[in-house]
Amino acid sequence: MLKNKFAVLFTLSVFSFPLSVFSQSHISTQSHQGTVTNVAYLDNGDGSVFSAGNDGFLIKWTEDGMGEHYQISDLPIKMIARSPNKNEIAVYETDGASLNRVSVWNWKTLTRKFAFRFTDSLTSLTYSAKGTYIICGTASVSGAFFLNSTTGSIVRNKVKGNTGVVNYIQTSDTEKSAVMYSPKGNLTYYNLQNGEQKAKFNAEYDLNQFCLFNNGVFGAGERDGNIYIIQAVTGTTIGTFPAANPILIGSNKSKDLYYIINENRQFKLYKIANDRNKAVIAPELQRTFSGLKTSESIVCAALADEQIYAGTNSGNLYQFDYAQAERVDVQMALTDKMYEKIYDVATIGEDFYFLTPNSIFKSSYESSNIDKKAVNSGYTNLIPYGEDIILWSKDTKKAVLLLELATGKQTQLFVPEGSLQVLKLYGETLIDVEANSAVHIFEIPSAQKRQLYQGTSIQDAILYNENDLYVAKSSGTSPNVPLIYVNVKTQETVPLSMKGNVAYSLTYEPSKNQGEIYGITIYTNSSTKKLTTSIFAYKPKTKSSRYLLSITDEDSEAFANLSDNILYTNMGKSQIRSYNLSTRRDFLYKRSASMPIKTVRNTSRMVVLNRDGSISWYNPTLNSVLSDWYLTTDGNWFEF
Repeated sequence: MLKNKFAVLFTLSVFSFPLSVFSQSHISTQSHQGTVTNVAYLDNGDGSVFSAGNDGFLIKWTEDGMGEHYQISDLPIKMIARSPNKNEIAVYETDGASLNRVSVWNWKTLTRKFAFRFTDSLTSLTYSAKGTYIICGTASVSGAFFLNSTTGSIVRNKVKGNTGVVNYIQTSDTEKSAVMYSPKGNLTYYNLQNGEQKAKFNAEYDLNQFCLFNNGVFGAGERDGNIYIIQAVTGTTIGTFPAANPILIGSNKSKDLYYIINENRQFKLYKIANDRNKAVIAPELQRTFSGLKTSESIVCAALADEQIYAGTNSGNLYQFDYAQAERVDVQMALTDKMYEKIYDVATIGEDFYFLTPNSIFKSSYESSNIDKKAVNSGYTNLIPYGEDIILWSKDTKKAVLLLELATGKQTQLFVPEGSLQVLKLYGETLIDVEANSAVHIFEIPSAQKRQLYQGTSIQDAILYNENDLYVAKSSGTSPNVPLIYVNVKTQETVPLSMKGNVAYSLTYEPSKNQGEIYGITIYTNSSTKKLTTSIFAYKPKTKSSRYLLSITDEDSEAFANLSDNILYTNMGKSQIRSYNLSTRRDFLYKRSASMPIKTVRNTSRMVVLNRDGSISWYNPTLNSVLSDWYLTTDGNWFEF
């Protein structure tokens, strides 16, 4: 329709109900934004397949080719595992550094059941055969952890001692035993009833993509351009076959091993069969497919009964069978790039303006007309300036432009000396933060720019009045506070007494004359010893601060936005929350399929910009979504 050693239990106490209880998914064939990282199928399930990506989305693909999209994280999802109960899915999210989290989701209700944070990165993620446990392999001496899939607690002594690093774990159908593969070259069997080791075999070391097939009789993995096939009950290597960067596709339910080789906009599917469970037969080409886009390649795949689902580095998903054929088939992706991403949104009076990769246009909920105002020449952010627009690009040194909407005239205001992190407008004055190390002021009428403050780990800045500047920073740098005052005229700096490891997202509404500055700070709670993210209010007149809203978690990308005496925030990442400063009413809005990253409003409507580039319309006084809009690649609104 148009229009390190030990797991740390991690609980996100955002609100008094399960995370994302107020939400809805989005049905379409839209591809992932970025690489598909994992594909998961459940034998004896409902025939559906899940894909996950670096975009934080899970997509459930049904047999009719449609995908149910839902974003569960702002981090890349690296592993997924489906529960035998069919409704739950466990995912491993990571920033590639210190944040390593396993979360469990009920797909029917789109709610998060529980979550864990690990000190070390994960090497494997799987459910036990009956779904009793979620088994997590970690890159630590401790190795594997068993989690109770119902309570979320750690189950101790399922395996006596430490397993060490293992990158493949599978239980028997009865859950009485388990087998684990270690990159050290060990294949170990455990009795899960008493935790004792049953058997341990030497096998090939450092195998990547390790998997079992043919009811656990054979194992396979890849190393240095070769596929190694081992006898799983002895660890003996029974076959070695050369293969350039293969994508292995193994399943306990399949008697054969399949793998994919990417070749210049084509990919080839091979099969390694076995002879009465005693030997394996050299790889045989099954199918050749063309149709991949330039630089596109298959990066992950899974067997799903008679089909194979394969994900690519460009976000697409392909579905095909593995029946042998000599012809070259042109394979069309199951997915497509259906929508254009909206980069930013702003209001001028009662009108909403939208910035896309190619244009700036005006639109409204009531009319849904798209009124193109200008061409966008590679900018990612916009700021209203009277009846005109200021264009800039975050994390770049791209020149800041003034665009006159009436004439299309563009005037270069200034070129940042360092990467531009923050740009804010106060009347005729721009304040910027460059390279997290300097704050500048730029007077638009005189085109004069000067530096106001220089330091390290600067996060944000706000001009309280023409003489008073407040700078948010990390308290780990001198001065050791998260908020400082700077006199614009004298450039005198004063550290302010406020707790916190860091402050950011400062906001102030001069027209309401509340006399308070609002922002977000992260600190360690003195009683719980856990990181807490809070919205604070700082009153310059009394030099005092207070806290309005808090979550027991670290959310370094949250925003605080003050509009008409109401604070809006996405603290907790999943939903928009508002706090009326006059009535102290705390209000939560339902979310769409994607996570919110910005809010703007006029007197009657609020627009939420979502992480996937869609927008959601709201009546600001009601919590339900009026409608979700996606901009199609041909320039029209598509409404859900």
